This record gives sequence, C-alpha cells and structure tokens, in this order.
Amino acid sequence: MEILELKDTKTVPDTFYPYSEDSSIPIIIDNGSYNCRVGWITSQKPLLSFKNLIAKPRKERGKKDGETQVGNDITNIEAVRFQLKTQFDRNVVTHFEVQEQIFDYIFSHLGIDTEGSIDHPVVMTEALLNPNYSRMLMSELLFECYGVPGVSYGVDSLFSYHRHNHSKKFGLVLSFGYQTTHVLPILDGKVDIKHARRIDIGGFHITNYLHRLLQLKYPTHFAAITPSRAEELLHDHCFLAKHYIDELNKWSNGDHYDAHVRRIQLPYTAPILGLTAEQQKERRRELAKRLIEINARKREEKLAE
Repeated sequence: MEILELKDTKTVPDTFYPYSEDSSIPIIIDNGSYNCRVGWITSQKPLLSFKNLIAKPRKERGKKDGETQVGNDITNIEAVRFQLKTQFDRNVVTHFEVQEQIFDYIFSHLGIDTEGSIDHPVVMTEALLNPNYSRMLMSELLFECYGVPGVSYGVDSLFSYHRHNHSKKFGLVLSFGYQTTHVLPILDGKVDIKHARRIDIGGFHITNYLHRLLQLKYPTHFAAITPSRAEELLHDHCFLAKHYIDELNKWSNGDHYDAHVRRIQLPYTAPILGLTAEQQKERRRELAKRLIEINARKREEKLAE
C-alpha cells in the first residue's frame, strides 16, 4: 500500500515589485484573518498572498530589538509559534499596531516609494457588520498615517457573489472563514441582514480539533504532530461529506476502508546502529597502535635533542 509523505512546505519571501507611479490605480486588499491577498485593480491575480501574521521576537536585556517578520518572511512558522501575533480578534481587527506593520509590508512589496503618502485609493475587505469603532480606527490609520486619497470597504463573500452571480437577485451565500462562518440570504439583490447568521466556527477550529485528535491518538508522536502538519493534512486529505450518514456507513465497511484509507509517514530518521563486539575490538586495536606510534615519535624527538 502506498505511504504518503508530508510536504512540510516552506514559504518563499515575497517579491518587491517595481512601481509605476500611476496614482489612478486602486489597491485591492483582501484582509482575511487567515490569509491576506493584495494586488492592483488591474491585476488578474493577487501579487501578494501571505498568512496574515507577524512574528515579533522577545526583547532581551542588553540586546537590540530583533527584526519583526511578516507573512512569507516567516519561513518556519513552528520555530516562532509562540511569537506570532495577529491584528484580529475573531474576524474583527482590534490590534492596529499589528495592522500597521502589515500595511508597511504590503506597500513596500508593491514597490510604492512615494514620500509622505500612498497616492492610491484602497478597496479593502472587512467583517460582516464590522463595528463602527473598528472601521473608524482602520480609516484613521489609512488616512492619517498613510495619506490615502480614499478607501472603500466591503465583505469578501458578497464581492464574490456579485462577481459570479451578478444577474441573479436571489441566492444564499455560505461564507466559511478562518474564525467564523456566515450564512447570508440574498433577496432582490440585497443582503437580508435580519436573517443573516454568524456561527463562531471556522477553519481554525477544524484544524485545532484535528491537531488535538491526532496527538491524542498517537501520543508517542506528540511533538512531531504540529499545527502546520495538521493543517496540511486537512487541506490535502480531508473533504466535506455531502451525505454524512452515508459516508459513515461506507467507512464502517472494511473493504471500503482498505481501498480508501491514506497512510501518512511522519518525518523519520533511522537510528545509527551500534558497533558490533568485533568492530569495537578492532577499533581498540587501532587506537592502541596509534598511541604506540605517537609515543615512539616523542622518544625519537627527545633523543635527537
């Protein structure tokens, strides 16, 4: 049976793009609580896509502050797991000092080098029914710190619905986020906010559940089963069951299990085998011979003196 291996993919630092200095082009920022995607409105695909995190090392007495890493600059996320910070509380931005560092990363990698201000309008995603206070602080940061000429906010799932179903006036949007899930009914082309629902379960909770489940099932591999590896298993090998009970019945069948089960090999280093008794004797003989030669050489040097 085929045994699959984990990829343990390492991130590649983002490119610093050249700047065209065309101030009429808006910047699109999909500010998700898991992933941030950025590009110009004229781009077919995002130029930047990175985990919306920063890693800020602890300050040690007598030493200079360590360099803060952002997004794809964090090549090994497990090594700095306890230094990670996010600007989000659930799916709402509350830590604007972190958001400012994310903005610095975005604008520098887009190549914007204008002094004093960012001369581009910004279109940015936010949480559904984002609190006015959070939006006010975000606008204050963009206008006063970066001097953007204008900003427009919207909900990512509604942008997507409009893009793919612009001719349909009725629908149901299921928005599965990293921290929350939203159910949004569309009536006559508008969101029926009164009947919209938010569920405080998202990709983070699913990944965390799988991580803890695997650690409990395989306690001898507790340290090797990291959150990043659990996330990889979730993305590459899990699926959403269309008919949950039917899937349970299928997997209770031994033949179906044997045909569809996936076996994953954790990184493994074979132990170095010890020397046999004969090899140890041979090594001792070689060592004794070498010592005799060294002592003989020293005696010859003394006699020569």
